This record gives sequence, structure tokens and C-alpha cells, in this order.
Amino acid sequence: MRSNERAVGVALILMSSTAFGLAPTFAKLAYDSGASVVGTMLARFTVATLLMLVVRKVSTREVSWPTPKLFGQLFLLGAIGYFIAALLYFTALDRIDSGLAIVIFNCNPLIVVLLSWWIHGHKPSRLIVICLVSTLVGVAITVGQVGNADTFSVVLVLIVAVEYAIYMIASSRVLPKVDLLTGVTIVMFGAACSFFIYWLVSPASVAVQFPETALGWTSIVLIAVVSTVFPTATFYAGLKRIGTGKTAVITTFEPVAAIFAGVVFLSEPLTMPRIIGAIFVIGAVAALATAESRNEAAILHQ
Repeated sequence: MRSNERAVGVALILMSSTAFGLAPTFAKLAYDSGASVVGTMLARFTVATLLMLVVRKVSTREVSWPTPKLFGQLFLLGAIGYFIAALLYFTALDRIDSGLAIVIFNCNPLIVVLLSWWIHGHKPSRLIVICLVSTLVGVAITVGQVGNADTFSVVLVLIVAVEYAIYMIASSRVLPKVDLLTGVTIVMFGAACSFFIYWLVSPASVAVQFPETALGWTSIVLIAVVSTVFPTATFYAGLKRIGTGKTAVITTFEPVAAIFAGVVFLSEPLTMPRIIGAIFVIGAVAALATAESRNEAAILHQ
């Protein structure tokens, strides 16, 4: 059963990465309708929080809220960790070539594995190291030639990569203490509160604009449901099952999903380097999933 749970965890993280990969497409559609980065993120997390409250109410009627201490820890995960990552990443995407941003941000898996090794003593296996190298190479190839970028935006994405790695480590410690829906709801609420406060205290030079068209608001709903609530829930569920190391490797499938979404919805070109890079990433994920299946079979035969 335990190995079967790990196999399920791999599938959950794959689904999460795919859904997260659609976020840049939805965000771009919202930007095109007149929304700013802060306006898009505020609407995104507000809608996501309201949706999670409804889902939790229907699905876990008899589950009480966690203790104030645990509630505070989960709230801070969203109010600090998720808020900073979302704000900096989507701000950078507004100023930097998306391919370069993806390359830099996907140094994140390496950071997660190293931090997990340093903090928890979880030395990465040879398989994880091989898969990690393969995915990083695949990501670099997939995004192709990068465009122009200013130093500030590059630094922003580097900060996001490190900050998100710490966020993943912290999540793996706190989330197992509470049921999934409650944890996700509080994290979403924390992020929404931070964006609301940022909206109130931000200077006049920081534009806070919302979509001006029906398509723009539809994009907001999609980024909230498809690229926030669903992938966050599946991410946490998978993280509980397979740990930070394997999760970090599998989440590198996200840029592949993002690129294919751009091809389908934004008419971006699908070049041979992108196809080759996708093969590297998908191959690494398949190898990891196969290893999980073999582990399950070995245990079943013992």
C-alpha cells in the first residue's frame, strides 16, 4: 500500500505541474484584457480562497479548524511563501523573456534536493540525481533561445527559485499535520490577505488594475481554479506521498506544459529544440515513475 501511495504521488505531482503550467497562458490573457500583475494575483487568490471554503464546507463538514498555532503556520506559508513566489515570478514574467525565466526558476529542483539533504539529511539517490540532471538539461533545451532581459528581472527569478525551494521544505513539515482541504484553504487565504494588504499599501507607481473584459475575468477564474486550487491540492497530496526530492524532479514537467499551452492557445511556434527538451523531461519523469512501480512490485513479492 505504501509503494502504491508513492505511485499515486507521482501521478498527482504530474497533474499539478501540468495545471500550474497553464498559469502563464491564463495570466497573459488577463494582462491583455487590461489587468496588472497585482490585480491578477489578487483576483486569483481571492477567487481561489472562496472556492476552497465552499469545497471544504461540503467535503469535510465534521473536520474542525486547526489550533491557532498550526493555523498561523499554514497562514504564513501562504502569506509569505506563496505570496512572495507569485508576486516576484509574475512580475519578472512581465519584464523578462519567459524562456529565460523558466530556465532560471527551474534551478529550483536542485535547490530543493540540496536543502532537503542539508536540513533533513535526505541524501538523494543516484536515480534522483540522474533524473534531476536530465530534467534540467531538458528544460534548458526546451525553452530554446532566450531573449533580452535586465539584471533586476534575472535576480527576481533567482530569488523566487531559492524562496520557493524553502517554501517546499517548510510545506513538507507543516502540511502533514492537517487534512488536505483545510491546509490548502488556509494557505490560499494567507496569500489572498497578503495581496489585499499589498493593494492597500502599494504606492501610486504600482498599477493595480483588474480585467476589463469578460474574457479577462474568465481567465482569472481559470487561473484560480485550474492553475491554483486544483494544482495546489494535488501538489500537497503528492508531496505527502513521495517527499520533496522526487516532487522537485517531477515538477520540472511544468515548463513543458507551459510551452505546449503557448503553442495551442497563443500560437507560439513548436520548434525541434523544444520537442527534444520535452523528451528529456518526460523521459526523466517516466524513469522515476517506473522505479516507483518496480519498488511496489518488489515489496508485493516479499
